[in-house]
Amino acid sequence: MVMDKARELSLVRCCKLVSAWTALLCGLAGTARAQQGMAPQFEGSAAYSYVRAYPGNSSGGFNLNGGSGSFTYNLTDRFSMLAEFGGYRFNSLPTAIGSTMYTYLFGPRISFRKRSRVTPFAQGLFGGGRLNASSGSVNAGENGFAMALGGGVDIGVHPHFAIRVVEADYLLTRFARVTGASATQNDLRISSGIVFRFGSR
Repeated sequence: MVMDKARELSLVRCCKLVSAWTALLCGLAGTARAQQGMAPQFEGSAAYSYVRAYPGNSSGGFNLNGGSGSFTYNLTDRFSMLAEFGGYRFNSLPTAIGSTMYTYLFGPRISFRKRSRVTPFAQGLFGGGRLNASSGSVNAGENGFAMALGGGVDIGVHPHFAIRVVEADYLLTRFARVTGASATQNDLRISSGIVFRFGSR
């Protein structure tokens, strides 16, 4: 009963955070002055990502390396919706053990476009994650909630091409402990890569 109440409170807090972040992004989009003709219709990105993961039941942490890709639809010059998928492999595990984390996230992005090549952005993405582990012939996996809040900077080098200099996100995941109890992992993700821009509004 105590665990059920804790999970219920955690879910309520998460829903409030999602609602507040979405309202903030929508408010920024509503008050931003559109600059017509500056944003492409679509953007696709590919990036290298480093994740510093902090298990909910330990004071230590893990390093993960991998990549992420996203597809963005620009509704206006400032407001976009995107889908992002990532895969990250744990480092420094014992030789016989392998583990990989996957994320699939969706949500809004606000881009602060000016008449320059530099485009800062902020985003709030929500979805799920999957954690896979293997040892010899034994394989296991579990699904959980995932969320990424953060932003970054793109620098255009061509009308159809930009460099994502940096993207930094607070990455929250909820994978259960070995005992089955719910646990929250508060992670940091740093990414850098390339962006392809195509189409026009």
